[in-house]
Amino acid sequence: MPSSTPEQDQRETGSPRAVDVDPLMRTILDAVTVGVVVQDGRGTTVAMNPRADDLLRADAGSVDVNVTSVPVRLPAGDALLVSTVVDVSDSAALGRARNRFAAAMDSSPIAVALLDRSGRIKEGNRVLGRMLGRTPAELAGTTLAEVSHPDDVDADATLLARTLAGERPGYSLEKRFVRRSGESVWGRLTVTAVEDGDGTLVELVAQVVDVTEIRLAEEMLAHQALHDPLTKLPNRTLGLDRIQQALDRTRRSRRRVAVLACDLDRFDVVNDSIGPEHGDEILVEIANRIQTVLRATDTAARMAGDEFVVVCEDVLDEREAVLVADRITAAVREPIDIASRSVVLSMSIGIALSSGPTGDATALLRDAGAALHRAKENGRGGWDVVDDDLRRRAVDRLDIEHALRAGLAHGDLRLHYQPIVDLRTGAMVGREALVRWQHPTRGLLGPAWFLPVAEETGLIEDVGRWVLSRAAAVAAQTPEQGYVAVNVSPSQVMRAGLLADVEATLDLTGLEPQNLVIELTESVMLGAAPAGRKELHRLDDLGVRLVVDDFGTGFSALSYLRDLPVSGIKVDRSFTAGLGHDPQCERIVEALTGLAHGLGVDLVAEGVETEAQRALLAEVGCQHAQGYLFGRPAPHPG
Repeated sequence: MPSSTPEQDQRETGSPRAVDVDPLMRTILDAVTVGVVVQDGRGTTVAMNPRADDLLRADAGSVDVNVTSVPVRLPAGDALLVSTVVDVSDSAALGRARNRFAAAMDSSPIAVALLDRSGRIKEGNRVLGRMLGRTPAELAGTTLAEVSHPDDVDADATLLARTLAGERPGYSLEKRFVRRSGESVWGRLTVTAVEDGDGTLVELVAQVVDVTEIRLAEEMLAHQALHDPLTKLPNRTLGLDRIQQALDRTRRSRRRVAVLACDLDRFDVVNDSIGPEHGDEILVEIANRIQTVLRATDTAARMAGDEFVVVCEDVLDEREAVLVADRITAAVREPIDIASRSVVLSMSIGIALSSGPTGDATALLRDAGAALHRAKENGRGGWDVVDDDLRRRAVDRLDIEHALRAGLAHGDLRLHYQPIVDLRTGAMVGREALVRWQHPTRGLLGPAWFLPVAEETGLIEDVGRWVLSRAAAVAAQTPEQGYVAVNVSPSQVMRAGLLADVEATLDLTGLEPQNLVIELTESVMLGAAPAGRKELHRLDDLGVRLVVDDFGTGFSALSYLRDLPVSGIKVDRSFTAGLGHDPQCERIVEALTGLAHGLGVDLVAEGVETEAQRALLAEVGCQHAQGYLFGRPAPHPG
């Protein structure tokens, strides 16, 4: 370097000493883009070009320069020192930025890698190495495809190619990477292009967030949403999906799909006797037995409670499905040792087979359910196959269900009232509320058309609450017509909510409790759970009367007349119809009358249509009656 710098010389002399310089040489000095300073042998600046002046000015600020000096001897013998001054501020800043970036990479909590313009890893941080089980040296030179799961390579490669081609500034996706051990890890990959000032791609920055635990949690939640937690079988949602998938796969073949709707017989009785905990153990055992006898291509699902469905894919005809059903029923019949006892169960099965390329999972399951219903009617522990008549009935039930839901929402239910009279005086003492449905196309329908469907679908509770509320409101407005009798379904008693419904209705309508009669069948009385029986007693405490409907046609276990607060019984119309020509019916009615008198409860004879029937009932001491002789069911005039 010179003995004095150009800056010092400028400060001491005020300006460089002018010397004669060849004009061509001065032109060259002014044209070059680097700074040039010429000094004599004493280190005094004798010339400099504008670029050097810009770089060496005292007010130039902090500028990084690189000075290179070369001694030159002129022909006259004078020795000069020519120095070049180059601005290296950008290069230094770039170096510092590189150092800061390297430090940021190493301290980053997520995996980071730099990719070159061919998509290969130039360098990766320690987090990336730990994530992939590789050292930085092993990662250098590899592509993303080489550390990715084979199934996820194509999507990533397409996006990377478009980014390298400048078609997009980057991309983001979730994919699986493969560790050295072969284990897959999920990562959320974000790739960003880095360009220079001219828009030319310099490199790519890839960031990877490990989302393995999140994905595993999502998969677990998805599994829980689609599987029964008790038996680990697919649940109803997944079961329907498996049926539809099987149908879709067989559309192009002549093979068929069979759906088996399976239901344990009288499981509720077993469950009540051994307790819900042991009942769950039985359900798990049944699920295992079903799976054991299935073919490799078959699927079992638990739909609800003790209801299962088996999907048999690729069956040729009904016989193959029946063979599966036989294996299932045989497996279920084997004794189950539990709670220090041996439990023997049976299972009824309904079978439906796809019939063409346009099969629908819901329709096939509906048909299997219809066949199951008939199988139970024909005797438990067997199977039945759906036919056209059964399928038509199932479709009708489904149509009724949909229309009934709409009818409830639109207020299409109606109440008709049939008078109940005192046989001695002929005076009206009450009326029975009978529900009807004003169907939009079929007209006014009786309860036989829709109540069975309402029972099966759970709509009966909505229907029952509506009947109770409407009947009580009318009775409260017309107390001169006596009490109102309302029929209650088994489900209303079984769910242990009847008392609350009745209390709310009495409060709302102002009806006196003694003017409300709840009619229940014998089967409901006997089948009522402890909670339901307790509610019946509380209804009696409230002042509401309980009457046994269709007495003599059910279980006829008279113990419930002693154990439950029954205030009346109704003689079924089948016995009343035989009065006057069937001595057996006359003796039954006479015996029932004596029973009612002995128990101190009221007796109402249903279905009285002739004067002869009325006279015989009065003769044996029956107090009350209803039937066409006294009036047909009719709507309240208001």
